Amino acid sequence: MQLHTHLWSSALLSLTIYPGQPGKATLTTLSGVLVDLDHLVLYMVRSGDWSIVGALCYNRYRHQKRVPGDTRPRYGPLRSWVHQPLLILPPLWWLARRYRALQPVALGVTLHLTLDGIASVLLRSCWSAVRS
Repeated sequence: MQLHTHLWSSALLSLTIYPGQPGKATLTTLSGVLVDLDHLVLYMVRSGDWSIVGALCYNRYRHQKRVPGDTRPRYGPLRSWVHQPLLILPPLWWLARRYRALQPVALGVTLHLTLDGIASVLLRSCWSAVRS
């Protein structure tokens, strides 16, 4: 899923659920987008390039098909444990039930991981249809 898709969907959800509460809406939107900071950290650790511009450039070409002469490095999947819904969501929602202030965060993270899961399933099914 692209960053702008997470941003717009989180903003739309947060404005729908928290129309008169800008603090909660902002928290939902930020948590729906900032979950992806793990990708940036993993890129920086694996590549040794600590610039955001380098990460954005890498993100543009990392999914492209390799062509002859392309020697740009690929650093594998940039997903950490943060993107494991069964590991993250139960304790996050347990905390959100105990501490109501965390509910917007839990909502944003849940939306983010749901969108990633849907995109992953769709990409796999399209890829398998193309290959067969």
